[in-house]
Amino acid sequence: MMQRIVVVGPPGSGKTTVAREIAARLELPHIELDSVWWGPNWTEAGAEIFSERAGKIVTDDKWVLDGNYFSVGARDVIWPRADTIVWLDLARWVTVPRVVKRTVIRGIRRTELWSGNRESLKLALRPDSIVWFAWRAHPKYNKRYEGLVDDPDLAHLTWVRLRDPRDVRRWVSTLS
Repeated sequence: MMQRIVVVGPPGSGKTTVAREIAARLELPHIELDSVWWGPNWTEAGAEIFSERAGKIVTDDKWVLDGNYFSVGARDVIWPRADTIVWLDLARWVTVPRVVKRTVIRGIRRTELWSGNRESLKLALRPDSIVWFAWRAHPKYNKRYEGLVDDPDLAHLTWVRLRDPRDVRRWVSTLS
C-alpha cells in the first residue's frame, strides 16, 4: 500500500500536478519540495537546512512529496522513508513546452509560488532561467533514475515509471 510517495522527473513533467492528484485520491498530505528549498527572494535553503526540514516532514507516516533534490538530501533523508517513487519519465518535447507555457502564464499573472517568490517574463529570458535549465538538464534525469532502479540500497522502493502523458493519466485513474 502506497503511503509515502515521492514524485520525480524533469521540469515540466507534471510532478506537482500528479502529486496533488495522488494525494487527493489516496487522502494523503501533499508537500512540494520546492517550498522546502526556496526562501524569500529566491534564496536557496542549502543542503543542511533542506535536509533538516525534509527530515521533519518524513517523520509522518503518510505523505506525497514532489521534487527531485536528490543531491541535497532527498536520497539520504526522504527516500529511505519512502515506499514508492513515481518517475515521470516524459520526453523533452513534452516537458520543455510545458515549462515555457507555465512560465509565461505565471509571469503574466504574477503568480506567487513559494515564500513570496514569483516568476517573471524578464527572468525567463536569462541564461539561468527555468526554461533553459529544463532544456539543458532533461537528459540527466534519465541517467540518474535509470541507475537507481536496481540500487540495492533502494530495494525497499516500488518504482512506477511513466513515459507519456497518457500513461500518467491512466495510472493515476487507477488509484483510490
